[in-house]
Amino acid sequence: MNISMGSLKPLTGMAKKYAVLLPSVIITVVALLLFVPMFWLGGKVKGKMEQSARTASSVQSILSDTPSRNQPDETKRYMDKLEEEASRIKTLAVQGSHRDLITYDYGIFPEPNDPSSQIYVEFGWQYRSKIEDLIRQMNAMDAPSDAEIRARTGAARPGGMDYGGYTTARQPGAAKDPMVEALCLTRAKEISTYANHKAFGWYDFWEKYEFSSKDQALQDCWDTQTAFWVYEDVVHTILKLNDASGHVSSSPVKRLLGVSFSGPVVVAAGGAGFGQYYGMMEAGGGTRDIPQYITAVQFGPFMNSSPTGRICNEEVDIVHFAVSVLVDSRHVLTFMKELCSEKPHTFRTDFRKNGQPGESRHNLITILQSDVRVVDKLSADHELYRYGKSAVMQLDLVCEYQFSRSGYDSIKPEPIKKRLAPASGTEGQAAPAPAGGGMPMMPGMPGMPME
Repeated sequence: MNISMGSLKPLTGMAKKYAVLLPSVIITVVALLLFVPMFWLGGKVKGKMEQSARTASSVQSILSDTPSRNQPDETKRYMDKLEEEASRIKTLAVQGSHRDLITYDYGIFPEPNDPSSQIYVEFGWQYRSKIEDLIRQMNAMDAPSDAEIRARTGAARPGGMDYGGYTTARQPGAAKDPMVEALCLTRAKEISTYANHKAFGWYDFWEKYEFSSKDQALQDCWDTQTAFWVYEDVVHTILKLNDASGHVSSSPVKRLLGVSFSGPVVVAAGGAGFGQYYGMMEAGGGTRDIPQYITAVQFGPFMNSSPTGRICNEEVDIVHFAVSVLVDSRHVLTFMKELCSEKPHTFRTDFRKNGQPGESRHNLITILQSDVRVVDKLSADHELYRYGKSAVMQLDLVCEYQFSRSGYDSIKPEPIKKRLAPASGTEGQAAPAPAGGGMPMMPGMPGMPME
């Protein structure tokens, strides 16, 4: 076949024209040929990388969860600390009801070692002395009595006519007797708060005590002792609030009206010197203000049910009581908080006079109800009292006191155990409440049971 150069000339011309594009075409073709395997290979590498990342994360998690070689020792120390804390709480619960007695003479509790009835008379004397000491600690006296006003000024009580020792209140705007006013102001400057022995039950009862039987005497002594532990906490609260005050006008707590177990604190009509009434009058002129144990069959004089749900059971004894005070209007909540705070106490090992003395703390009061009202300083009940310029409120509280049986059952007299016998087979199903004690707030505030 004879092909002339002339016939190839168009082809060579075209080849020369597109020769410059040849490298690009080759590269494109090669790239297309390599794209598929590279895409497949890239996906495979990505999968391996993700798997490696998951493996690394798993290894890291295992490493972070692996305890150090010191972990067993640290865990043991933590558990030991928890055990110590639980043991401390149990010890405090026991010691909270292991308190000093009014007297250690004659070993009256649980069974006296002296058959003489005189030991109960002497117990009463010791109790009255303790109450008088509480009054002194508070630097307290009552307002001048009518008899004192007559003796010091020669005048009758201000305000009106005298009917057999009772007088009417001074009317608002009536002129004040300068001598009586001076006597009242002097009294208010000499003391830190107003109080007298009638604020505490049993004081008059033991003044004219008459022995009737051993069982009754033991019950009277135990009820008095139980009440006295509560009195101490109320007085401690007043002392704490009035610590920086030397006279009534600057004291947060102006007056202690009373503490009662048998019903609300009631101040007798007629003003100063008439005190409080508790329960039923006894033949001797005193009263038995008996702390009533809250059980499934006997709930007490203040309410039909308790916000805490606590009743006596095999672990605790529950008692309700009322306390009434006059306080500076700015310190109502302060008093309530302090009443429910921890308080120090002393004790003797095994409740014996020669026992090793010790110190501990307790927190056994929970406020159940509260009532607050403004005090009319010109009323008959207050006309001889000088509270200062600030507004004064009467604070009436119903409270719960919780005793740990393991703390004092060893000295509880048999007649008291019999009194509690109906509760021995019941379990107090308590609603959640603060450990030991606590303070529900004022009505209308979160946590306060409404009356």
